[in-house]
Amino acid sequence: MLTHNAGGDTLGIVSAVRYANSTYNVDPNRVFATGTSSGAMMTNVLAGAYPDVFKACSAFAGVPYGCFAGPDMWNSACASEPLSKTAQQWVRIHVEYLLSWLTVHQGDLVRTGYPGYSGTRPKMQIWQGTLDTTLNYNNFAEGIKQWTNVFDYSTNPTSVTSNSPLRNWTRSVYGPNFQAISAAGVDHNIPTQENDVLAWFGITGGAGTTSAPTSTPTSLSTTVTTTTTTAPGTQQTHYGQCGRYVKP
Repeated sequence: MLTHNAGGDTLGIVSAVRYANSTYNVDPNRVFATGTSSGAMMTNVLAGAYPDVFKACSAFAGVPYGCFAGPDMWNSACASEPLSKTAQQWVRIHVEYLLSWLTVHQGDLVRTGYPGYSGTRPKMQIWQGTLDTTLNYNNFAEGIKQWTNVFDYSTNPTSVTSNSPLRNWTRSVYGPNFQAISAAGVDHNIPTQENDVLAWFGITGGAGTTSAPTSTPTSLSTTVTTTTTTAPGTQQTHYGQCGRYVKP
């Protein structure tokens, strides 16, 4: 589900995290989420619906928060077509197909994942290959629109670094809490960059981090990895946890 504490797989994941936090003395400031494909969709949803739980997220080959939402298991408009919205529309969207079930007033799409939340939101990092045909590469640009709006950043990056972290990959930084990495010539099976992600989370130093940790924590960290191995074409697995609304 797309909403805080509303049930579904998102709450199942968060319940496990909360249990680990309370049982094993996990540092709540070192709880992270990362995933690929539908796992990247889930990472976006966790970032939007549970900003109080996760401190940083990294999503490989996913879609913007809420893009895959719908009554069916698969959303072709989001996955395969060049779906485009303005930055404002991505955070202010009227969910037409839900009108027969409930009233959703036009408001912040990401922010309504946790209504009333006014705390710090997790850092977000998105990655996508330019040759991705399973989840159209257009989703990369749409994700940039969405998260720059969430963080109140300009859609023009503050810095662009070529060949980072690999040759022909381009890292665009929009502010301390959001960056996007485009992988030229790479399809949906984008190689995950574990070292970069760990740096982004602040667990290690490196290109992915924007600031060094101020202290060395003595408690444990929790990283939720939601990775899906996908097959091409019609064999692509369709996961409802990535934003499907279920009629009550």
